[in-house]
Amino acid sequence: MVTNLTVIELTEKLFTYNEEALTRLINVHETEAEADFYNEVKPYVDAFFKELDRWEEATKKWIQQAKPQYIHVNQITSTTENLHNVVLQSFYKETREKRFKQMYQANKYVLESILAQE
Repeated sequence: MVTNLTVIELTEKLFTYNEEALTRLINVHETEAEADFYNEVKPYVDAFFKELDRWEEATKKWIQQAKPQYIHVNQITSTTENLHNVVLQSFYKETREKRFKQMYQANKYVLESILAQE
């Protein structure tokens, strides 16, 4: 059984990853610094993907058990894809800011909605 506490803790972690991605992208655009894929990007993203997979699985189970009124499985699937893209793209100066911020905002909305279920 997935507990509400587990989902909240994982959601808080992903909320932090989402915020860090925005900050990172802003810094990358300001400094035009290139990320070192093997020493910086890959280790960070690998750890993030593990957390993201845990969150997706736990949250989908939680939705089936708790049946929250305004959160649905398809939102979790979309948020998982968006978080994947946001975190990965935040390392690269070629990332288009408008699309990035749209995904960031969508992620933030869903994550805040889950946190509001406490």
